[in-house]
Amino acid sequence: MVYQNSRQNRRSRYLLRLNRKLRRELAHLRNGNGHLTETDVIFRQNFLALPDPILIWRRDEQGEIRLMLFNQAAVEMSLGRIKDFTGITVEDFFSHEPQVAEIIYQVFRTGKPKRVETPTRLRTTGEEKWIQADYIRLSHRYLLNIIRDITPQKQRQQAEEEQRSKIELLRQAMTAFTSVLNLRQVLSQVMEYLKMLIPYDRAFLFLLDKDELEIAAAAGFASNDDYIGRRIPARNPQFEAINRNRYPLYLDNAETYRPFLELGDLNCGKAWLGVPMLGHGQVIGYLSIYNSNGGVYGGNEAELGQTFANQAAIAIENARLFQQVQQYAITDGLTGFYNRRYFYELAEIEMRRSKRYGSDLSLIMIDIDLFKNVNDRLGHTAGDQVLIRLSQCLRSQIRASDSIGRYGGEEFVILLPETNARNAAEVAERLRKSAEECTTYIGPTAIQITISLGVAQMDEDCQNIDDLFHRADRALYLAKQNGRNRVCTWQAYLSK
Repeated sequence: MVYQNSRQNRRSRYLLRLNRKLRRELAHLRNGNGHLTETDVIFRQNFLALPDPILIWRRDEQGEIRLMLFNQAAVEMSLGRIKDFTGITVEDFFSHEPQVAEIIYQVFRTGKPKRVETPTRLRTTGEEKWIQADYIRLSHRYLLNIIRDITPQKQRQQAEEEQRSKIELLRQAMTAFTSVLNLRQVLSQVMEYLKMLIPYDRAFLFLLDKDELEIAAAAGFASNDDYIGRRIPARNPQFEAINRNRYPLYLDNAETYRPFLELGDLNCGKAWLGVPMLGHGQVIGYLSIYNSNGGVYGGNEAELGQTFANQAAIAIENARLFQQVQQYAITDGLTGFYNRRYFYELAEIEMRRSKRYGSDLSLIMIDIDLFKNVNDRLGHTAGDQVLIRLSQCLRSQIRASDSIGRYGGEEFVILLPETNARNAAEVAERLRKSAEECTTYIGPTAIQITISLGVAQMDEDCQNIDDLFHRADRALYLAKQNGRNRVCTWQAYLSK
């Protein structure tokens, strides 16, 4: 910036010196050296050889301002067409930019030089350029118009500004990524900031899961959710190339690239940019970015995309770890069911909702019959395998809206919203039969178990969730007392 200001100051001093010289020559002419015309003076000052394009504007007795002279640099800049405009009025010459004509009139009136930098379309060639123009009044009749093409400088400035803007966007993205630990929010922010950094029409974020890739995020489609969760083999041409190179790849036209045709509707644009997402030195997924126009992605986008993807990968890994920690805090590590504390919190929430809307709510309490015999006879490792197998059988028999938890060592609880006691008893009977048919194999040994179930429904006499648990527990006790492997539903007499 200091260097640029210094150059501008030197140029301003040069223009002032030129102005003073021309003024002295004109004064000399007015004092008697009449055989020289003003045009001769201008040429004497090497006007034609000056490196910058220069126009001389002349104001006549009627006040009209016309183009009088131009130098060789102006001829070259206009591709020779400036010669066709000799004598044209300033209004006609700048008919497409009347503000320039007004500047020239203003400088004639005030005598104060003026410098302007502006994008313009050249009157002579129609080219779009950035121009720095100096307007200097030589006398009451003549004005010097020095023109400099600053398009390359402006283009560099624009590129630098774009680079600074992208760096700032990267900073904002990193701040946004680290401000949340919710995986869904992180993925949403990744796609949002990606579009600001590297414009796209459609994009996918794939995450590696063993030998498959899952679409964790999608953007640019009528229904992005239709793609989320979709899985494809990791052995596909995009990922294999990215995983092999571990560096961004791009194509001018992916639509005609034969290996990508097997991706079907996931190959959805002309220009394509694939960016690996690296976590702890390993490829954990990749960004697949498409643009409907061909040839829009190159080395700059690849480099920017890799920097962005590295930060996004860290944020995604952190969010996944946080999600796992949260999951561990609320679930039983063996069965994957909710643990007792979290299940109790869910039950309280569901009970409040049920009371507010007057809907049914039932609870099933389950206990494995004679489970101690399995542990004593085959060991606790075998007992754990039985619990895992039983949890799979139980899970398969309930709705997504039902909540299931591990209440104790071999006890489970299931909360059924929008379900009365009769329907809950039907579910319990289905669970009993499923457990009866559920076989766990420990080597050559086949283990069969049965379960007892107690069912209770919330009613107006239930003051809190403990009352509902107590009712289900009393019904379970009755099922045990009546011979096990059966379902009992709480009745009022059981509370006595």
